[in-house]
Amino acid sequence: MKTATLKRTLWTVALLLAGILQAGAQEGLQIDKVFDQYGRAKGCKMVEMHDATLRGFQLHVYKSLTYKQLGTAIAPYLKADRRQAKKIREVVEDGRIVSGYYMMPSAGNEMNRYILFSYTGENSGAVIYIEGRLSPDDIMKMCYTRR
Repeated sequence: MKTATLKRTLWTVALLLAGILQAGAQEGLQIDKVFDQYGRAKGCKMVEMHDATLRGFQLHVYKSLTYKQLGTAIAPYLKADRRQAKKIREVVEDGRIVSGYYMMPSAGNEMNRYILFSYTGENSGAVIYIEGRLSPDDIMKMCYTRR
């Protein structure tokens, strides 16, 4: 009986630790609030993957959010994160940034962190957060190369 209880306790602790490690992926970034607030909102679609392979690249964390009716609600979060980012690529149209690709400061776990976004219409767009041992060139290949 004690062995079964001990195993159950250890399993519970392992699950809690895994949850804590995953929750810290976007630590210190405003983009985390975007996924929390709008990830389950009407007109939004969120995809979240952990320790996955995408187009041949190993990712620690991948989160994407596409939206149809949020307009500029996400802009303040992106602007806040942009202040601490290394700009890799931006597209400006009529004086407004319509898409961006930023490398964020490392969270100290030897993983690079990236935020990509695009406004695809008046009220619609997409936001992507990627964390992994990927270079900026890897992200460009993964996201911008046609299949």
